[in-house]
Amino acid sequence: MHKFINESKRHFSMDYTLLTIMLVLAITSVVSIYMAGPFLNAAEANKVVIRQIVWFGIGFTALFITLKLGIDRLFSLSYLAYWFLMACLVLLVIARYTGLNIPFITPIKGSYAWFQFPLFGSFQPSEFMKIVLVIIFADIIEKHNQEKVEMSFKSDLHLMWKMALYAVPALILNILQPDTGIPIIILVSLAIMFFLSGVRREWFIIIMSLALTLFFGIIYLYYYHQEFLNTLMGGGYRLDRFYGWLDFEEYSQTQGYQLFQSLLAVGTSGLTGHPYRTVVSLIPEAQTDFIFAVISQNFGFVGGTFVIITSFILDIKLILITLYSNLNKERYMMMGIVGMLMFQQFQNIGMILGLLPITGITLPFVSYGGSSLLSYMIPLAAAFFMSSETVNAHRH
Repeated sequence: MHKFINESKRHFSMDYTLLTIMLVLAITSVVSIYMAGPFLNAAEANKVVIRQIVWFGIGFTALFITLKLGIDRLFSLSYLAYWFLMACLVLLVIARYTGLNIPFITPIKGSYAWFQFPLFGSFQPSEFMKIVLVIIFADIIEKHNQEKVEMSFKSDLHLMWKMALYAVPALILNILQPDTGIPIIILVSLAIMFFLSGVRREWFIIIMSLALTLFFGIIYLYYYHQEFLNTLMGGGYRLDRFYGWLDFEEYSQTQGYQLFQSLLAVGTSGLTGHPYRTVVSLIPEAQTDFIFAVISQNFGFVGGTFVIITSFILDIKLILITLYSNLNKERYMMMGIVGMLMFQQFQNIGMILGLLPITGITLPFVSYGGSSLLSYMIPLAAAFFMSSETVNAHRH
């Protein structure tokens, strides 16, 4: 019966292990962003450190407020948040394609993805949209499974359709910004939640086969039918990223500049890194997308391994919390969040090491950015709640 008691009246057991992991990542983030200072404008270097500290403070505050108000609020407010964020995304697309001077919208490197507010800083709707979609997917899956009478492809397709109704419009608006990273993250989280929702196992084989065929097919076309690939992708920055990934040495001053510089930083860092804040390469977007290159350059193999292990420990902790919980809707949500985190970690570090193409995906809880940080902090309140409920259930 404790499940139906008002959340604010329940005994709350703090998961200090999870809290410690998050604090370690917070300290790692602030130190790493400080070490990125030499790559930034002198006036901006200290500001980004202070802003990140402030954002962590806001993030932890939002997390505890969400716990106090009750995790159910996440689900009840997610649909309202979805339409608000959709309106924001529509405004960004309108600003890009009509040239209208919409207040607070300023393009950054050709992308209309942020609202810029004085003092407050930037707000990126797509970062919050990816989290809101995970929460909505969890609600859809829970309701679908309650109503499901049989396990069939028809039932699975019905679930896929209901999820796509919310995902596709958001994906289109994000692609039009243009943005590649967030749409990929949304698709990955959707696929993971769909696979783990109780659908037929054949879907995993079908979707993974299609994804791998697409990925390796693009690589094949790049090497053997480049003109067709150029026509297929419409040229532009997306194709440039394949040039910069697969032939980064040949295009080291153009499309491959980012990867060439990051590999130079990582590859020369040795066991413990270069001397304090040494600049051995001009790392682009040092405080955001390429923060792992900054960490490796300053702390070497030891520093890079520490970040990877700490991120992995966070993932394992969240997975264990999810496995031990008996709260279905929250479990579905955490499946999406964990899948999203793991994919971002793998993609970000992989692109810096040249294993994957550069997509502009940041390293969660380490890269600079208020929108990304806050968007993850709020749903992680569910992890603390689930952990507490598991402890309470064992007490009874």
